[in-house]
Amino acid sequence: MSRSLRARLLWSALLPLALLAAAGACGLQWAFAGAVERGYDERLAAKLDALVAGLDIEADGRPSLQRAPDEAAFAQVRSGWYWQVAQDGQPLLRSRSLWDAALEAGPADTALRASDAIGPGGEALRVVGRRVLLPGAAGPLDLAVAGPRAGLDAEIARLGRLLWGGVAGLVLLAAAGLAVQVQLGLAPLRRLGAQVAAVRRGEADGVEAGRLRELAALADELNGLLRQNGRLAEHGRKRAGDLAHALKTPLALLRTRIDPSDGELREALDRIGAVVDRHLAAASADARRAHARCDAVAEARQLLGMFARLHSGRPLQLRLDAPERRAVGMEASDLHELLGNLVDNACRAAHSQVRLAIEPGAGPLRLCIEDDGPGLADAQLAQLGQRGLRFDERLPGTGLGVAISRDIVDSYGGRLDFEHRPGGGLRAVLELPAAPGAA
Repeated sequence: MSRSLRARLLWSALLPLALLAAAGACGLQWAFAGAVERGYDERLAAKLDALVAGLDIEADGRPSLQRAPDEAAFAQVRSGWYWQVAQDGQPLLRSRSLWDAALEAGPADTALRASDAIGPGGEALRVVGRRVLLPGAAGPLDLAVAGPRAGLDAEIARLGRLLWGGVAGLVLLAAAGLAVQVQLGLAPLRRLGAQVAAVRRGEADGVEAGRLRELAALADELNGLLRQNGRLAEHGRKRAGDLAHALKTPLALLRTRIDPSDGELREALDRIGAVVDRHLAAASADARRAHARCDAVAEARQLLGMFARLHSGRPLQLRLDAPERRAVGMEASDLHELLGNLVDNACRAAHSQVRLAIEPGAGPLRLCIEDDGPGLADAQLAQLGQRGLRFDERLPGTGLGVAISRDIVDSYGGRLDFEHRPGGGLRAVLELPAAPGAA
């Protein structure tokens, strides 16, 4: 699976930030919920103090309320606001809002305590209670004041929404900033990649890192590698040219020594001579290939006209689908030989039709040659291009055409693939370099 450096940089920076923001939001929400609850408990504790201040002890030791807490909600039945005075678990005094119910205040303690409870109407309550001992009382009194949790929970939930919304906005803003930062940070790598592509197309001899120290070492290594490959390629071209040149004299000598009537041997020597001449021409043309260009449409039209005349005795239709002009970064002679081999094979195999198509537009040239012949099996298709290998011995030939064509394509950094044609037959797909200077 393809991995993106841009995505890796974004996630490596954004994920810790998102986790930190989420942890901070959880901590803030917990702290705020505690602060809101403490404030609410303090409000209930104040009402509890008012309840204690309003109590009086009768002569029989029973408590009485001289002044009730000043809260209208305590007088409204099932309002959620309640107070209660109990002794030994039995309510002695209660707010009107409780009516005939009782508060579950939890275990008694002389210290102020706060807890959650369920009210008589099934509502959630926050209860604050304390055990007090008043002079003259028959025993300790358990006092409790309760208020509804609905408003408290709504306030906590509202802050949670605001808090998490802020966290989401912060993460999105950070992601946008990081995306811009990564885009700017990777721009030199994209420029370096474009320079490497220009070197591959023959439009430049090396790459430059600019003022970035981090890429200077990489650019130096790439330039060193390019120079080394250039030297090796030049050495190989020279050796190939020298070898081909060295074979010229022995071949000429052999031609003078063979019997003129031996046509088969002469034909073999002519084929060898043609291969030698081709390699000599290629070795001398390599220096010019960086600036080579020709019109692929004109070459294809000329070739199809020539093969139409060669196969005029057959009901064979040769069709060209191409724009008016299409430049390619190749020597005209190399393109002529490349297309000639492929079109010749297609004409030999075709029943009635050969089609050559050139895609319009700029950039690398894409070209297809297809026939409606019997085609090849998958195993044969995988072996196509091996030197001297022929699949139909009934047709004349040496079995070198596809191999030579592949050599030419490889020397220009192009691609040659073969595939089955829908409906039967074979299709050759060529991708050749764009002409120098073409957009």
